[in-house]
Amino acid sequence: MKKSKLTSLVAVIMLILLAATGCSSGNSATPGAGTSDTSKPASGKLDKVTLQLKWLPQSQFMGYYVAQAKGYYKDQGIDLEIVPGGSDIIPEQQVYNGVANIGVTWVSSLMKYQSKGWGLVQVGQIFQKSAMLLVSKAATGINSPADLKGKKVSSWFGGNEYEIYALLAANGLNKDTDVKLVQQDYTMNQLLKNEVDAASAMTYNEYGLLLESGLKDSDLHVINMNDAGVAMLEDCLFVNSDWIAKNQDLYVRFLKASIKGWADACADPEAAGKVVYNVDQSVSLAHQVYMAKEVAKLVVPKGFDPAKIGYIDMAAIKQTGDLAYKYGLLTKPAVISENTVTSKYWTEATAK
Repeated sequence: MKKSKLTSLVAVIMLILLAATGCSSGNSATPGAGTSDTSKPASGKLDKVTLQLKWLPQSQFMGYYVAQAKGYYKDQGIDLEIVPGGSDIIPEQQVYNGVANIGVTWVSSLMKYQSKGWGLVQVGQIFQKSAMLLVSKAATGINSPADLKGKKVSSWFGGNEYEIYALLAANGLNKDTDVKLVQQDYTMNQLLKNEVDAASAMTYNEYGLLLESGLKDSDLHVINMNDAGVAMLEDCLFVNSDWIAKNQDLYVRFLKASIKGWADACADPEAAGKVVYNVDQSVSLAHQVYMAKEVAKLVVPKGFDPAKIGYIDMAAIKQTGDLAYKYGLLTKPAVISENTVTSKYWTEATAK
């Protein structure tokens, strides 16, 4: 009788100790340690992730802001900090140095840093089309790329000029002798004041500024880099190779939430524009909504399956690399391999 009571007492104590230490008969995976389990941490504690943007808060990045506002990152066990960019911030440096975990940049820019030996990997492609335009007033008479000969053309430079170089060369024009390339500021005043004949413009931003100034579509002529066959891919997601080796699960969860946010933003860009406007009221609500509608056309172009948001088109990657090398952004051909660009995380994030 005494032995039976003692045995029962020991059993009760063992059960209490097991409950207190959280031990179980199953094995638990550590979030962010390269596992394929995409559920949020069992502890309920959120994993901190920092996303470095290429520019200031605007609808160019609306998918991340919408996902954050709707709690999609928290649903994936992530506490996301979105860090704005700017003219003095280089996303590649921020991610390479560990200041941020994930970055947004243009593919051509990323290739430049990869060519220097930086261990950075492209792991998602948000924009499926180039947003770069050359815009002129209809009265200037620039109706085709060939008409740029003898004209003054403005660019922001700093890596934004290579599509222009490719456009000129593809149409038999020498960038050094056939046109006058000048520095463009971050307004469209040079074109509005007739100080240049053609100016660079992004579909989702500067072209809208021209329309807001009172000009109509019929007052302008546009050379679209996609139509001209010299498009280079822009906004992509990238990470440090050392970080992703230890945080595959964490990145897949981030991508799941981001894709969901982008899908919502593209389905209702007006609402997305309002979300971004509430983050940073640096431009008008109307302009943020305009931007959102135009960005949606880049993320989900006509005929593109919304289920493939974030998909990496390797043919477009190769075209970007070829143009970047041919026209001087890269000093050697881009290395396109599993170590520099991979779709495996996107495939996992979009698996049913």
